[in-house]
Formats: sequence, C-alpha cells, structure tokens
Amino acid sequence: MSKKNEKLNPTRELPISLQGIETILQYLGKEEKIPSSIRNIGEHTGLSMRVVKNILLQLEKFNQVERVIEKNNILPKWRITKFGKRVIKEVRGIENNIKFPSREDELVYKVNIPTKIEQLRDEGKIKQESIITELNSLQIDLSKTLGPIINANNPIFEDLIGLMIKRVKFLRQKVANFPVDPVAGFTLKKMDEKKKKISKEEGKLLLVEIYFFYSIILNELKRIAEFVDKLTQFVENEAISNGYSVAKDLRDEIRILTNLLNQRESLTVNKHKISEEELKQISKGNINPRILQQLIGPSISEEARSGAIEEFVLKIIESINKGTLQLEDHNYDIKENIPIISLYNLILDEKPGLNFTIEQLEQIINSLADEGYIPGINIIQEDEDHYLKVVQLKTHNISEDESKLISYSLKVEKFSLVDIVDKFNWSTEKGLQMLDNLTSLGILKHSKSYLYGDQWYVVSEFNN
Repeated sequence: MSKKNEKLNPTRELPISLQGIETILQYLGKEEKIPSSIRNIGEHTGLSMRVVKNILLQLEKFNQVERVIEKNNILPKWRITKFGKRVIKEVRGIENNIKFPSREDELVYKVNIPTKIEQLRDEGKIKQESIITELNSLQIDLSKTLGPIINANNPIFEDLIGLMIKRVKFLRQKVANFPVDPVAGFTLKKMDEKKKKISKEEGKLLLVEIYFFYSIILNELKRIAEFVDKLTQFVENEAISNGYSVAKDLRDEIRILTNLLNQRESLTVNKHKISEEELKQISKGNINPRILQQLIGPSISEEARSGAIEEFVLKIIESINKGTLQLEDHNYDIKENIPIISLYNLILDEKPGLNFTIEQLEQIINSLADEGYIPGINIIQEDEDHYLKVVQLKTHNISEDESKLISYSLKVEKFSLVDIVDKFNWSTEKGLQMLDNLTSLGILKHSKSYLYGDQWYVVSEFNN
C-alpha cells in the first residue's frame, strides 16, 4: 500500500499476534488450573504454534500466564495467573456492557464464516470442543452454587439448580457424541458420476450451517455465563429471592440452548434448518439477525403443538406402565401424579421449541381425560390464593387427611414431620405414612440435608 493510501485509510487490521492475546487468555481462563501445552492451545484457538509461543512469552512478561513443569516432562505447560484472570474479567465487563438491539443481534455478534471447506471442518471441530468445555464449566459453576442454597434451606431453589445441572450434563454428552466430521458419512461424487452422492457444494453448505449453529450456540453460552454470574453474586450475598428469580430466567436460557443443540443434532445433507439461499448468503458473510427468529422461536401450528404435547404425556404413561420411572436426559423422577406446573416445566425442558402456555396444557390434559387416556386434573383447593392442580396419570382417591396435609403444605414453604404431627395431633407413624404416600404419588417432594434433616414441600403455580 502506498503512503498516500495509508494516510487516506489509517485504520489497519490488528496483527494476528495481537488478536490472539485475548483468545489465548480466554482459553486458559476456561481451563482455570489445568495447564495446557502450546500445541493444545493452538488446536483450540486456531493459532499456529509459533504465534502461540510468541504470545505466551509476551504474556509471561506481564505476569498474566506462568509456566508449569510437570513430572517427567521436559517441555513446559502454561496456565493463567490471578492477574491474567483479572484482565479477562475486565475485558468481559466491557463486552457485557454492549447494548444489543435484540437477542438475535447478540447471537450473531462476531460470527465469521470461513470460506474454505478445510477451515470449516477444522475450525468447526474446535468450536465443538469449545462448546463442550463451556458446558463443563457451566456445570461446575452451577454445582458451586448448590452449597450456599442448601445452607439457605430453600429446597425449591435447590431442586431447580439440581435439574439444570443434570440438563447441562446431558447436553454436554450430546455434543460430545456429535460426529467430528459430519460429511464423512457421505461420499463426494465426481463431476461425471451419475450415482446418488453428495456434491462438494452440498458438503460445504452442511459445514457452513453447522459452523453457523456452533457460533450462535457459543454466543448463547456467553449470555448464559452472564446469568450465572448474577446468580452467583446474589447467592453469595444471601439475596436468595433475587437469586431464585435469576435462576428461573437462566432455565429459559438453557431451554433456548437446548433447542439450538437439538436442531444442530438433526442437521444432515438432506435435512437443513436454514434454506439453501440463506446458507449461501451466510457463507458470503451476509448474516441477517432475523434468520434466528425461525431458529429460536419457530412457529408451528396449534394442531402440531397439541399433538407433540399429547405424545409426550402418553410417553410418560407408557413409562409408568413399564416401570421406567426416570427420564433418560436429566433423570426426572416420573410419578403417577404430577403438579401441572411441574409437567409444564418438564415439557418445556424437553421440547423448548413448542412455546405454549400452561392454560393450553390444561386444555390438552382435559382432552386426554375426555378420551379416557388419563383420569384428568385433580384440584385441591384451600382458598382462592392456595390451590394445587395435579395431573393424575393414574387414578388415586385423596383421603381427607391427605387433603388436609396438602392444604397445609400450600400455605408454608416447607415443613418437617414434627410440624405436621404438632399441627394435626397425629402420631409420628401416621404422619410419616401420610408423607410417604403423598411423596410416592408425586404430590409432595422430599428434601434431606445434613443441616436441616428431612423436609417436604409442594410445587405449585404460586411458589414456582
């Protein structure tokens, strides 16, 4: 470039060595105390070993990384220092202050699609591994919040965090099972072949689509990390009510993540979520945030939505009849009775793309009851502000004493065996039998901790 042109266009792209500083610190920050070799860092950041080495030597001078010599190894490994973590935290703070017009704009932020098939394949593999790493970190961060929540004696909050941990673990396993080379299962055809094989262009479009999904999934994981930071701060400051509110928002974000991962899992050469024309535009770098509207909140007909919900409920009934009492993905205990709010949240966790209301679910349950598939909804009401709607998958008559216990549980957050023995003047044996019966039916939930012992509670629309 001439000096004249330099003056006209003083803004230049940063050298790769400078661009890679933040990338390497971010990667080492995710690994925390686990040292990484130069080769490993290069594979996960897409930088050459020469560039990685030069950056590490510079960061070492500023005390942001340090060398670690492991036993029987000559070459050192590297890990981030406390100062390096502080630098990354400040950088994230700057990024978090960016105000996006919409969620869609946030998810396509800094999404750049490689032009070559080899890059799409290799960098797509790196992104897949990054997603696994992020999900692992998310699982660890959520697990760290459990202790303080247990100490706060909030079983409903504890149960919600436990469910999210199991969900994240399942999602991490799902991503780990994705094929590293999604085109390897298909054979590329030559120009003059007539056999039904995929073309180079078809293979590239699939890689573009997968790369795009991985990119927006990683951006969604960044959003989720912000919610986890807020959750952690509230829990550490003992603001449990605020923490629980953030946790419910976090559950919605994890549902969006689940939806995106489910769609990524379904992608094949013959099955796309994005049209061919849109994929060609994306491959050229023309990414319109509006394309995400059909991915995050796909619109389906009311008939299709109702059919999917009915199918899910019938699947639960089938599991009960077979004696299978846990769902595979996050070990939800299946009972013969489920509070309608619990069933509503369970279906949204499993099928986040359905996007329905609890009122619509109630209509579907009533329809299944009319057709004789299930007994229906049992409403246990104490007063206008305290009632419980229970979906009965198998018939069970609630006794008068059981109804009293349920009504009492609707008025308190949690209770112990001693509480109900004193309240109803029951014997210990009778009180324990009532609790065991209602817990096994799925109406009450049981919590046990070292600090507070055995406690029971009910999940209803009012405390959820």
